[in-house]
Amino acid sequence: MAADFLTRPRGGRLWNNPDFLRLWAAQSLSAIGTRFTREGLPIIAALSLGATAMDLGLLIALSALPGVLLSPFVGAWIDRTRRRRVLIMADLVRATALASLPMAAWYHTITIGQVMGVATIVALFSMIFQTADNAYLPSVIEQDQLLEGNAKLATTDAVAEVVGPAAAGVAIQLFTAPFAVLFDALSYLWSAALLASIRRPEKPIETGEHAPNLWREMAEGLRFVFSHPVLRPLTLCFSTLMFFLSFFAPLYVLYAVRDLGIPPGILGFVIALGGFSAIIGARLAAWAGERVSSRKLLIGVLLAYGIVTSFIPLAQGPLWLAVGLLCLGQLCGDGLYVVFHTNAAALRQTMTPDALRGREGGVVHLLSSGLGLIAALLAGSMADLVGIRPILWIGAFGVFASSLWLLAIPRNVTT
Repeated sequence: MAADFLTRPRGGRLWNNPDFLRLWAAQSLSAIGTRFTREGLPIIAALSLGATAMDLGLLIALSALPGVLLSPFVGAWIDRTRRRRVLIMADLVRATALASLPMAAWYHTITIGQVMGVATIVALFSMIFQTADNAYLPSVIEQDQLLEGNAKLATTDAVAEVVGPAAAGVAIQLFTAPFAVLFDALSYLWSAALLASIRRPEKPIETGEHAPNLWREMAEGLRFVFSHPVLRPLTLCFSTLMFFLSFFAPLYVLYAVRDLGIPPGILGFVIALGGFSAIIGARLAAWAGERVSSRKLLIGVLLAYGIVTSFIPLAQGPLWLAVGLLCLGQLCGDGLYVVFHTNAAALRQTMTPDALRGREGGVVHLLSSGLGLIAALLAGSMADLVGIRPILWIGAFGVFASSLWLLAIPRNVTT
């Protein structure tokens, strides 16, 4: 029975829910298309426009900063409007912004400023989409289906991480990066059309006794999250985890190629293992969540994740040993993270009233993305002083430290 999670059918009711299938399909192709933009924008900047390292750093910062600054207000606004409309609007804005790049490339007028502007718009409205999507999912499925629904969406994202980068690379090679990005624009139009076809009505908006006031409602969201016995430790855990994992983001490739001497071709294979691991993790997430209490599962998975993350700074010696340790980190780590994230998302949705889901998501995004941005900047500057490996060790130990917040979750909590 411990191994049949890969073979036995799950979520039969969701397969019979046409509105969930439309939502799932809307995210599927869009998730693959997003990888075209993720790979394509830096290539446009670096190869087509001769961007400097400072330009690329600014590109990344501009992509993250608006979402960090505006996420609490976005969450309050989402709680005051229809979430499906927000999702459709975010898709249409992203499609329009991305479509401007191949058009400008066709007329030879594309500039680094335009690329930065498009990256900023897409990142901002992606944050809006993610916050609204987290709040909207419980309107499409029943509460006892949240774990299955999140697991299916995580499976799509994992498959996209395997297929997307490879497909993006081929498209960029054949059509050039600006025209490959057009695929992502079309995927957002596809997503908007599917979302518009959803028929299940949303719950009436609870406006409360006061007139709309985003500042007051943002404060209400903060008070709700940090006074809740489950959401407070869960939010602090996730934010701390994102801080320490962001030590790896700017350093992993440089560490593997420069410090360990791993050829780029082999490194690409190592990274691809993470996508396959995430697919298995997405399948396992609901199976584990139904059998183990949320507190035990989240703590146990995070501790295991800390162990396999330690394989990354531990990698050294002959090429076969270094590659083997990185493979273990990718093959086990990404799957464990998906199990953690899927069950944490279902628990957040279960514990948050519908009227506060947007604000709860905004608070989580503010803390996790804000701390992640700070950590990425710190990691680069600290690595120049003490080397990359000590910084990666700090990140690995931080994963263990993040699990301590979860001890405050009541023992009987479940999704």
